[in-house]
Amino acid sequence: MKHKIIEKKVSPELWNRPIPICPEEIPHLGKEDYEQRLERLWNMPQAKDLETIIVYGDREHYSNIEYFTSYDPRWEESLLLLPKGGKPSILVGNEGIGYVPKVPLDIDVVLYQTLSLMGQPNDKSSALADIFREKISWQGGKVGIIGFKAYDRSKHTLEGIVTDLPYYMVETLCQIVPKDALVNATGLMADCEYGLKHHLSAKEIVIFEAAGTRVSRGILNCLRTMKPGMTEVEAGMQCQFTGSPGNMHPNINFGEKNVALGLNSPTEWTHLEYGSPAGVGYGLRGSLVHKCGMYIRDKADLPEDRAGYVDEFAVPYFENVVSWYEMMKIGTSCGDIYDMVDRELGLEAWGCTLNPGHLTHTDEWTNSPIYRGSNIPVRSGMAFQCDYTVTKKEPFMSAHMEDGLVIADGELRDAVAQLSPSCWERILNRREFIRGELGIKLPEEVLPLSDLSCVFFPYMADTSIVLACE
Repeated sequence: MKHKIIEKKVSPELWNRPIPICPEEIPHLGKEDYEQRLERLWNMPQAKDLETIIVYGDREHYSNIEYFTSYDPRWEESLLLLPKGGKPSILVGNEGIGYVPKVPLDIDVVLYQTLSLMGQPNDKSSALADIFREKISWQGGKVGIIGFKAYDRSKHTLEGIVTDLPYYMVETLCQIVPKDALVNATGLMADCEYGLKHHLSAKEIVIFEAAGTRVSRGILNCLRTMKPGMTEVEAGMQCQFTGSPGNMHPNINFGEKNVALGLNSPTEWTHLEYGSPAGVGYGLRGSLVHKCGMYIRDKADLPEDRAGYVDEFAVPYFENVVSWYEMMKIGTSCGDIYDMVDRELGLEAWGCTLNPGHLTHTDEWTNSPIYRGSNIPVRSGMAFQCDYTVTKKEPFMSAHMEDGLVIADGELRDAVAQLSPSCWERILNRREFIRGELGIKLPEEVLPLSDLSCVFFPYMADTSIVLACE
């Protein structure tokens, strides 16, 4: 092991006297911000051959339309049409028409009722082909479609574009534009190297840090107030949900069956017991926090078949996450991070079926550069989730210590500190705790978004004890 891991009793000011969020310091994105995002889009070298960009969104895949407009589809699908050099248009349904005035841009709003829920009025809209003819610019070049995923062509036998845009929209587009003119342009948003959402501004960092602060404090409150006999729903009520829109559903899970599901919502009928697995997590746009382990007061609470949980399972996992954070330096190859996790922990042996970490934005998982053979470097402006669950099946054991972080060079750090002094003070306090109390050599460019960053509770029924490096 690179590090000697110990159990440590802590009572940090970070938790007991937290620095409050100052709402007046959280920036509000206005017309100029969204205009700048559109300008950045069209100035990208990867967009130079595109004459129109079409952005799709729905209730689950809201992020790309929201990025350019502040409008996030809530009940219905939506389309954003961006002709190069022309006026943008947004297509919304019956319930979106009252919500779309929140868009601060100069934009044409088109009521297209087919986007509405079934059974609602559909008697005031033009045909989609007619809307496309009026709003789409095409002079023989390419039309880019931004859905929510790019696709590996080798996994498909389709000719032409592979896109998650609804079938009827693609077929209608092909009445206006030849199919071979359509290209999947989702990389403009989510490519790990050039995607817009992976180059955060100071404003975005401050907004995401406020989200991470609220989430982590809610998770800590939940962990501190959990008691045997409590249901998952009762525990969830202690997470201090604010009503802000989330980037995932809450995961408050007790017992082997529910924790093993990984993504289960809290139930009314599952009760917390000493000696059982437990997981608590949820996310707001820009940050997610999840802690999973065993609900025990000490090793005496462990079932006999899980007696080695702390020393043989939790400690090696925590030690590996420490190495993960210490490698998060500008210029580090993400492939090297992957190799370290696989070499020193073992992804398959430890049940890690996904990437050991990924990028994030207002949508919880945008993409991941951390994969075998990746040459993508860690870069200033990237927002990561330290997110890789370890699981053993026989007997079932699971551990997870997920939190958000941003990579920021000196210039970006200075901009964050100037924009929101309280945000910067919280970040500095977290760094001090991580380096001083936890003994982790956190790189200067890592900005922890959560009060629980790098924290693992070996005994989830006793939040005064954490794992640390000696």
